[in-house]
Amino acid sequence: LRLLEKLPILERVKGKTVAIKMHFGGGMGYSTIHPYFVRLLVEYVKKGNPKNVFVTDQSIKEADRRGYTEETLGAKLVASIGDDGKNVVKTETGWDKLPPVLLGKPILDADVLINFSHLKGHGDCGFGGACKNLAMGCVPGSSRRDMHSLEGSLTWNNEKCIKCNKCIKECEVKANKFNKNGEYEIFWHHCKMCLHCMLACPTGAIKIVKPKFDLFQEGLARVAMLVLKSFKPEDVFHINMLTNITLFCDCWGLTTPSIVPDIGIFAGQDIVAVDHASLKAVKDDIILPGGIPPPFTLGKKGKHLFERIHRRDPFQQIRALERLGAGTTKYAVEEVK
Repeated sequence: LRLLEKLPILERVKGKTVAIKMHFGGGMGYSTIHPYFVRLLVEYVKKGNPKNVFVTDQSIKEADRRGYTEETLGAKLVASIGDDGKNVVKTETGWDKLPPVLLGKPILDADVLINFSHLKGHGDCGFGGACKNLAMGCVPGSSRRDMHSLEGSLTWNNEKCIKCNKCIKECEVKANKFNKNGEYEIFWHHCKMCLHCMLACPTGAIKIVKPKFDLFQEGLARVAMLVLKSFKPEDVFHINMLTNITLFCDCWGLTTPSIVPDIGIFAGQDIVAVDHASLKAVKDDIILPGGIPPPFTLGKKGKHLFERIHRRDPFQQIRALERLGAGTTKYAVEEVK
């Protein structure tokens, strides 16, 4: 609460509709932001006498399994793209590598945006924070697939495949299967290129072709920027929770041990500064025992901890956001005691 008091939230929300964008997680993942912190945020926002406050993510299905309900949070849960996934606005990206994206209208219709994110590692972009929370959480599966497709395509090696079905179990959209001939097939209409199948494969039978993870990070930055542009800069707030920091995004259906001890919370109105400061706080000299389970190993020293684990530069999306004018890496961190 002392941290929230440092931000001009109450003076900005009076008589306005406030969207609190967070990630509700998936599967058996339970290291998401604790509902208690969401409740504290909702209660604080209500002190500013807003017209309406709602908590939102791309889907609210099974959010209750992690304790996210209207009763526990003190605010209604709203699907950011509508309950049917079709309450969206087609928006040009202005980038020839990414087709128009579908942005959730419930988010765009709000007056104030509070981007409440949980910092995690991520196999495709190094880490997930404020940028990814907006880029992936405000669009339907088709736009997610377009962004992930920037990374390349997938191939399957029959000789390496042991038919363990782990790839099938990890696909949350049921886009893959083994046909009657025992061949691995992907239904590309459903596939969102999250690479969970590839990461789950114990033998490396599924591979990505011509990986271009830098393009994916650029896509994340550009879509997040489209969301931000629909709000006045003074009506956007970013809060990053640096607790339960694990290897994977909250969309994975599992929770691994924390990589590092809980660090705290970073907040501000500059998405670049908040994500950059959050990343800088995650250091490899505080790794917890068992925090990096096999088969993961640490790469060479001198790189950020997330890059040493996932071999992806996590700062790429931040550099892209700064280049696009979303904020700056020149900032000062004020410690709230």
